[in-house]
Amino acid sequence: MPRLFVALETPRALADSLLATLPRERGIRPTPAAQVHLTLRFVGEVDEDQAAAIDDVLATIAAVAVPVQVAGAGRFGRRGGILWAGVAPAEPLLALHGAIDLALRDAGIEPEARPFHPHLTLARCAPHAPEPLLREWVAAQRELSCPPYLAQRFVLFESRLQRQGAEHRCRRGFALRPADPDNPT
Repeated sequence: MPRLFVALETPRALADSLLATLPRERGIRPTPAAQVHLTLRFVGEVDEDQAAAIDDVLATIAAVAVPVQVAGAGRFGRRGGILWAGVAPAEPLLALHGAIDLALRDAGIEPEARPFHPHLTLARCAPHAPEPLLREWVAAQRELSCPPYLAQRFVLFESRLQRQGAEHRCRRGFALRPADPDNPT
């Protein structure tokens, strides 16, 4: 059964730049640059019929291109956890997220229980990763800011769990229309 999620891709140069900020230490496993993304909605495991229904409803979304602005950084969890770069919750991003949620409900997917916290996962840290180093990184990157980029499509990804970590494959990309300068949403 496919394990699906919907996301915005990150330009490779930006992913490389963000990953270069990470400490190089045992227990800190950087996300492969090609897999740095902004998850809009995790779906989980579904059968192929439901995957086809998800594909169909996502194709009905008519949203505008999303400006993505990296803003700050942080950490989820204690004793290890996840290091992330934050993304400013701009209106086009929130509108796309809401449209995806509504579309997925039409495909029988329950709403996400957790609030949307836009971010790019940069590394997964083992419990034995040096705590002072992780705290130092978060403090040093708190004001992180990068030039914005314009996401012109969102993607339905399939995630395959491997021994060395998850591997993501694009099942289908969905174009976002250019923003109307007189009506950006």
